[in-house]
Amino acid sequence: MMVIASTWLGISILMCIFAWFAARWLALALPLAVAAAALAIYIPTGSPRFTTPPPGKYTVLGAKIVPDVGIWVLLDDGASEPRYYRLQYSTSQANELQGAQDAGQGQPGSVKMEVGQDGGTRYDGPPPVTGEPPKAPEQPALTIP
Repeated sequence: MMVIASTWLGISILMCIFAWFAARWLALALPLAVAAAALAIYIPTGSPRFTTPPPGKYTVLGAKIVPDVGIWVLLDDGASEPRYYRLQYSTSQANELQGAQDAGQGQPGSVKMEVGQDGGTRYDGPPPVTGEPPKAPEQPALTIP
């Protein structure tokens, strides 16, 4: 994050110098230009969004849980390109996400996430594979004494 801030600050200072020497009236457009520079640097870097995802249903394409730091998830809503988010860490959210990933057995796209109107999240995965019930032992039809 420090690299992004430093790059943005450098571009902003450079634009201020150009505007100062070009024309004094051009300096009035600097706040808009600095905001555009921040947006141009932030979007392509792949940095996670710090906001919560909008309410809706998502497919979790990938996730990384770092205890007591955060939860990073790549979400696909099916309507646009996938987006990368950093969610606040909580033990219950981490356990729920890990349980859904375990139930999905690592299959991509098997974990679903629902974000409610209040910003709360709920994860869901396929039910765990239980296997077939134990087979009853066969009895021989004839026994030889």
